[in-house]
Amino acid sequence: MRIAYVHGYDGVTGPMLLGALLDVGASLASVEQGWRQLHLPAAELSCTRMPCVDAMATQVMLTAAQAPAFLHQQSYPALMRLLEHSDAPMQVTQRVLHLLRRFVEAVTRVHGVSEGGDLALHAAFLPEILYLGSGVAWALEELAIEQVVAAPMPLSTGFFDSARGRLPLPHPLTAELSRGIPVYGEGVPRHTECTTVGGAAILTAFAASFGPLPDMTVTGTGYGLTTASPTEATRCLQVLLGTTVGPAAAERIAVIEANIDDMNPEFYECVAERLFAQGALDVTLTPLFMKKNRPANTLTVLAPIPAVAQLSHLILQETSTFGVRVHEVWRHKLERFHRPVDTRYGVIPVKCGVLDGRIMQAAPEYEACKRLAFEKGVPIRLIYAEAASLAAPWLT
Repeated sequence: MRIAYVHGYDGVTGPMLLGALLDVGASLASVEQGWRQLHLPAAELSCTRMPCVDAMATQVMLTAAQAPAFLHQQSYPALMRLLEHSDAPMQVTQRVLHLLRRFVEAVTRVHGVSEGGDLALHAAFLPEILYLGSGVAWALEELAIEQVVAAPMPLSTGFFDSARGRLPLPHPLTAELSRGIPVYGEGVPRHTECTTVGGAAILTAFAASFGPLPDMTVTGTGYGLTTASPTEATRCLQVLLGTTVGPAAAERIAVIEANIDDMNPEFYECVAERLFAQGALDVTLTPLFMKKNRPANTLTVLAPIPAVAQLSHLILQETSTFGVRVHEVWRHKLERFHRPVDTRYGVIPVKCGVLDGRIMQAAPEYEACKRLAFEKGVPIRLIYAEAASLAAPWLT
């Protein structure tokens, strides 16, 4: 698994996060093209590579002159619909939607603004969140990062002066976005906003876990630089790219559940297909009895965390349930790859599961076996058995 480890030792901001990923190998052209595919107004991103303490770092500056007018015309649902119908890859779209949803949920809890309310009230934060956040999502996609892990976030204490008056540190929205996330304040300068609202929103939306550096083989390093100012010291953020080594990979995923007792059972097949098409990892049905002994099913969906909002919406739209339950869990899984076997009926890809460098599982792909069974007029069990037999020597 390819991992990006984010070490915001001087703080976390949108420019620092995107700068570090560009520094490690993502392309500026890909980010700017990504904004167009997300249907966002045109913006410019300038990059400068310069020294930061003992390493060269990339400093980015965003110019989005059309963004304020655009955002003043948008409501939260309208912006979500715009992003949902973008031309971006599904993983990028899911990450950006999850980021926006987390930000608006934080605004709702802190300021009491409804989710369907006017985003113009918080437009000061949105350019960084939308443009730099989506830029980070595109960079992760380009670098083929499967999981983001981050060190605990540094939070300043004290206060700072803003256009609305004196505000506490951490900023109330930063504090809300940090809920459930390990943070620290020792050694962090007071009265300086080291971790911004935008930085906290982006990192907490995209990181699967926070903690120490995981066991991995480092394949790249990058550094993002803050915008220098006369009154503020230069600050850096570090990103380490690597591939996992050692035990089975662990990741944080979501479990979405709904109890359904009044839906035509024929509809479940269509619902499952649409859930898989929208990024579900697995979809299962469990029989149960509900009140008054009504037979029912629990629909359970395993999902990447960024896809929770979209998949929950689909369940509410496509089934007869009145609500869904969502909770996060840790999943430990085998590393996976496909290796073909050449049977007498044709080539069958075999999914292999690896633990500690050894192949522990080898399962022929069902759809390939099914296709050949129809083409050759042979029972599928014979094709599957031959493919499994040819893959058996790989197991250790």
